[in-house]
Amino acid sequence: MRHKKIVLATILLTFTPLFATSDLEELSLEDMLELETEVTADVGSRSGAVSAVCNSSPTDVITAQEIASSGITSLTDILRYFVAGFNAPETSVADGSDHVRVFTLRGMSPDQVLVLLNGKRIHTSALLHVNGTIGRGSSGVDLDTIAVDAIEKIEILRDGAAAQYGSDAISGVINIILKANEQDNSVKISAGERKKGDGEQLSSSLFLSKQLAYDGFVNLSLQFKRQNPTQRAGEDRRENAPDLSTHVGIADATNILALLNSEIELYNATTLYTTATLNHRISKASTFARQESEAYPDGFLPQLQAEILDYNLMVGTKGELFDGYYYDFSNIFGQNSIRYTMEDTYNYDLPTSPDSFYNGTLSFLQNTTNLDLKKKINKIDLALGAEYRVENYQIEAGDEASYYMSGSQGFAGYRKENEVDATRESVALYLDTKYKPINPLIVQLALRYENFSDFGDTTTAKVALSYKLNEDLLLRSSASTGFRAPSLSQSHYSHTSTFNGLIEGTFTPDAEVAQLFGAKDLKAEKSKHFTFGTVEHIDDKSTLSIDYFYTHIEDRIILSNEYLLTQEQQEIYGINKARFFTNAVDTSTYGIDIKYNYKHKFEKKSTLDLELWYNYSKNKVVSFNDDTTTRENSYEQIDRMENGQPKRSFRANLKYSYNKLQTTFNTSYYGSYKEVIDNVSYSFEDGWVSDLDIAYTLKKDLTLAVGGLNIFDTIPNKWDGLSGYTYGYDGIKPYSRYSPFGYSGAYYYIRATYRF
Repeated sequence: MRHKKIVLATILLTFTPLFATSDLEELSLEDMLELETEVTADVGSRSGAVSAVCNSSPTDVITAQEIASSGITSLTDILRYFVAGFNAPETSVADGSDHVRVFTLRGMSPDQVLVLLNGKRIHTSALLHVNGTIGRGSSGVDLDTIAVDAIEKIEILRDGAAAQYGSDAISGVINIILKANEQDNSVKISAGERKKGDGEQLSSSLFLSKQLAYDGFVNLSLQFKRQNPTQRAGEDRRENAPDLSTHVGIADATNILALLNSEIELYNATTLYTTATLNHRISKASTFARQESEAYPDGFLPQLQAEILDYNLMVGTKGELFDGYYYDFSNIFGQNSIRYTMEDTYNYDLPTSPDSFYNGTLSFLQNTTNLDLKKKINKIDLALGAEYRVENYQIEAGDEASYYMSGSQGFAGYRKENEVDATRESVALYLDTKYKPINPLIVQLALRYENFSDFGDTTTAKVALSYKLNEDLLLRSSASTGFRAPSLSQSHYSHTSTFNGLIEGTFTPDAEVAQLFGAKDLKAEKSKHFTFGTVEHIDDKSTLSIDYFYTHIEDRIILSNEYLLTQEQQEIYGINKARFFTNAVDTSTYGIDIKYNYKHKFEKKSTLDLELWYNYSKNKVVSFNDDTTTRENSYEQIDRMENGQPKRSFRANLKYSYNKLQTTFNTSYYGSYKEVIDNVSYSFEDGWVSDLDIAYTLKKDLTLAVGGLNIFDTIPNKWDGLSGYTYGYDGIKPYSRYSPFGYSGAYYYIRATYRF
């Protein structure tokens, strides 16, 4: 009931000024924005940048100044810091998910969010999250491959946009815009540690910018980040427990990032542009500690190391063809690979087992070629385009010793039969128009046809309307259809491992053992999306927006329940349990976003900025598409989708600047959530997390800052009503891996920035 009261109060606040005519004679929303540098966004329309506040679809912008004052050095955490409804848990003891952060928007799947770099689609991670984590069964973009200091702004489109951008853009679009011309060179160093004395972090970055003729530029960004692990494991109370403790907390990681962004302006108004990103990361985390053995009388702690290499290269040209016809032709090539090795481990079935193994490599490659054409014809902004995309997914087997019999403890290697080299192509044609038939009304239409070589074709459409009821109140609404093509990893991933003495396998849908339980070739997910909202200019200092949204997804792809084979089947296939990907369910997501922005200028160079953002998102499985998946036999998976993430979230960001002093205070609220163990759902309480950054400019070119994240050391509650050796209040893992703000506690830091 609490969220309903908040919504009702805000709606009343929104429309009260309509009955007070004295407020309506002030500046219009557009006039107010023109008083300062207007925050604009390109995402959501191909007709050019528009006001982020007055867009026909809900759009948010996080600026470089806001990012700098947050004290955060990770793109994933920046979005979690600013965006209500964005969730990014810190997982541990979950294999690859410890090394590649999963994220969601409005509680939907990570692969239902499209990520763009300077308006161009970038590739996803090669990792498929297959453990019991948020985002199970999906592959998302690894956001932490982008150097933070290279970012000019982040645009978030909270709307279905598959008709504009293609597959994946079901719950929204994140567009990362890089810094362009007229930038200061800078060096930044940040260091800190957790309140408990661990989790030390060192981040250093260099940003160089060179102006070229006309408006051309070359920008180079380098970042080095060293993250020591945190340890929040409970006592290991097992009989003959090992001396070494299971690692529960943030992984140990070393991250090197580089980014080049450039534009060269030619004499004939043609622009040549290039963007290149490179990320090399070595991350290490443990699996569960093993009890004593012949080789390790004191027990051992297997360590899974992931070496991640990620890069993008985008080249393109844009300009005017003739008489108001504009073009943009580009190609972006990207790849992500994850090389797994195990250390401090053992294969029980080898007489002389090594203590380290090469366990295999996952890789995903994507190449996208786009041609966009634009022309303004009277009151119509017309955009046409074509896209050709090639994707490739590979699994390379590990050493034979890593998968022989039971395999290396902690994480068995990929076998020869798991190896795959799968490629697909897609071709798309799209139309995007924006029309202003009368002054208060803007109509936007989009249509997209796309054909995939592995599952066929699809056509999607979108219409968005905005209407200025008066100078201070904007109404907006959109409706669209969308789709998400099954990822190559969902269609081709397989892996076999041993757990608690049972041999368990993840199989492709066309595998014989999967078809025993009704597996079929995957189909594309199809969606229908609707949003309706208002934007009100309350006065010349503040705005308020309210947006309702609804998304229905048919044939949503999930990783099936584990099926137990009969004794006869076990003898034939050599495994005990099997699972596979399936279009098992239909889901609905609905909710509301409420945002309030306030900006006030005092005398003596003093300013106050306040942003409040409330999100309510409810996900529900509404139907099942086959007899093999039911709420009863897949209770853990269904409950994870419906209740594993907070339905309510709130962000309050307050920034006060006085002369050379700038103070930023952020408060985040995360609603309650649940996690299922042994078919029993356990609840975890809501929580508040506060962050503080205080920066002072000593000279024009030198700024020092101190601050903290989660400064009051908020820790999620432990399992309530569950006691056990592994999971439970007094277990090795006393906290839920779903915790939206982790369980490592407060982090305090210092930062220095020098501009030249």
